[in-house]
Amino acid sequence: MGMQNIVLKNRTLTNAVMSRIPSGSHAKRGEKYALGVVEAALRRTRAYPDYIKCEGLSVDAVSDMSAFRRLPVIDKRLYVDRYPLSDLALDGSPSSAYTIEKSSGHSGGSYYWLRLAEEDAIFPQYLEHAFVQFYKIDTMPTLVLITLALGTWTSGEKMAQALRQVAASGKYPLTVMAPGTNVEEILEIVADIGALYAQTIIVGYPPFVKTVIDEGTRRGLDWPSLHVKIGLGGEGYSEPWREHMASVIGVDPDADLLAVSGGYGAADVGMSIGREYAATVMIRKLCVAKPDLARDLFSVRNGQSGMLPNLLQYNPASCYIEEVGDELVFTALSGIPLVRYNIHDNGGVITFDRAMEILGDHGCDLYGELARRGYGPEQVWKLPFFYVYGRTDGTVSIVGANVFPQNIQAVLSESRDQDIVTFKLAVETTPSFSQRLVISLEHNAHELSEEQETALSADYYKKLVDGLRCTNADFRDAHDDNPEAADPIVRVHARGTGPFAEHRGIKYRYTV
Repeated sequence: MGMQNIVLKNRTLTNAVMSRIPSGSHAKRGEKYALGVVEAALRRTRAYPDYIKCEGLSVDAVSDMSAFRRLPVIDKRLYVDRYPLSDLALDGSPSSAYTIEKSSGHSGGSYYWLRLAEEDAIFPQYLEHAFVQFYKIDTMPTLVLITLALGTWTSGEKMAQALRQVAASGKYPLTVMAPGTNVEEILEIVADIGALYAQTIIVGYPPFVKTVIDEGTRRGLDWPSLHVKIGLGGEGYSEPWREHMASVIGVDPDADLLAVSGGYGAADVGMSIGREYAATVMIRKLCVAKPDLARDLFSVRNGQSGMLPNLLQYNPASCYIEEVGDELVFTALSGIPLVRYNIHDNGGVITFDRAMEILGDHGCDLYGELARRGYGPEQVWKLPFFYVYGRTDGTVSIVGANVFPQNIQAVLSESRDQDIVTFKLAVETTPSFSQRLVISLEHNAHELSEEQETALSADYYKKLVDGLRCTNADFRDAHDDNPEAADPIVRVHARGTGPFAEHRGIKYRYTV
């Protein structure tokens, strides 16, 4: 963290230094960081040494990566749910956290994530460099609109706070406003003062940002004239979706690779884990053109054939990421240190050198492709890559809110429903590139007429929306703020038809 802090404080050095650091150095710094997190968890919490003992392992110091990899993989159920917050917290003191962020739990309760001031201290500088490099805020008067959910959710408040700190430095012609998820207010701001700036950057969740852009278009806003850029987070998107959004705001997505781009984070481990860079976007575009390249870069898992995962780069010295059993496992130091923590995201990790080797095997010259678009070699950092398909436990995310399979089970149980055999969750992209939550229900009946399916779908829609609003606070907030994007599509299918037509084993799978 120390070296990163020094480099980012001097922006003229950032690209020069970062582009020259070999990938092996990043790996070594990541391993050192991971061992430090283990030390903190063992020596400064009550929960982790107790958990290790219960697993039959020694709580002696973990001094090398061989010992580190013998540590158990944990998750919410195995670890976080097992201990009170004070036992999970560093030094047994939740009050040592400078802020606490909240996320909905799968059973209807909430999780509280303690944040240390030092883990977020570098975030303003991280954003400063990113916004200078990606959006040229040092030369263009810029209005940034934070349209992420505000309040105790992770992303909105933190992004607004950090960017206001950058703006307050006086180094840039930068203005930050945080209307949150209020579509009317966002469009009023854009219409009233957007033209006073050389560009407007809209930061938000992909489906919500699309709602804003679409509604602005319906009202006659000339997005291209406002020179809009889009910063995204919370969930993934396809390359066709990126290209569609770029075309609506008047950007050539093949020339400006970062005009529509985003990052990856989670309430558990932090919001700035990884982000898209020119290199990651370019690789993804090459994968669209060369499916065999995608096959060799990204292992196909859990029926994800034909899908392109989100691809990002990350600093392992800020969060250490492993690939364990086709899932991403994180080690991160926060107010609740997490060691080998699985949030059940389906994906993998690729070293920079291995990615370049695979690209070369397929005749792809990444540096040459970037140079043709105006990106020099100094903008390619040899950080490792990770890729994400989505949750393996059936959880889906829409407008930043996680919807858990347990939420659907709870609603059906509460209504004493005996007609639904199982269900599947998905996020579907419509022909107009909107993203919608789809809840597919398998009915006991072996045959249903079209009229019966329509009537049943309407009935279950009401049950599920009402139930989700009661059991999932994040969904309720998202549904209140942005019903167009958060409102689910509910479809009822006869037994063994539709998404339930494939052969099924003993276990149900709750994602399409």
